[in-house]
Amino acid sequence: VCSSDLLALWMFGNAIENYWGGKRFLIYYLLTGLGAAALHLGILEFQIHDLMRSMDQQTIDLVKKEGAGVLNSMHNYSNPQMAQLNVLLNTSTVGASGAVFGALLAFGMMYPNTIIYVYFALPIKAKYFVMLYGAFELYAGIQNNPGDNVAHFAHLGGMIFGYILLKYWSRNRHQY
Repeated sequence: VCSSDLLALWMFGNAIENYWGGKRFLIYYLLTGLGAAALHLGILEFQIHDLMRSMDQQTIDLVKKEGAGVLNSMHNYSNPQMAQLNVLLNTSTVGASGAVFGALLAFGMMYPNTIIYVYFALPIKAKYFVMLYGAFELYAGIQNNPGDNVAHFAHLGGMIFGYILLKYWSRNRHQY
């Protein structure tokens, strides 16, 4: 887990946990993490299928015949599509940043007018900070820069599932 994720979890999660209690916060944190993983894996599957549709039949036949072993062969270096497929299939995703983004969203919804100082200098209300950060993650995810090594859609997944969970809980207050 990245140190900035831990700092964000401490800054935003602390206030939420103090309000909800440890059990409810843990449930929220775990569910937003699972939602982040689900969206990330769904987008990854879409990217793999989209890439396979753009490959020529000879390359597809080679991948089907040789399996994953072909991705570690010389074809990976001579065929840019094979290299991209190798990255999509063999790059691991590690971290809890999707769940941290869920906590960030909850903070922005529960304490919307709290002032956050970006880089200790730029004051911004929590609700605007969350909206801008979410918009940036969407933009960066659509840009799909393979060199940044960030699962932007996992971050968005944490926010989306967090929003759904918060709305569900607010409608069913008497049940929790």
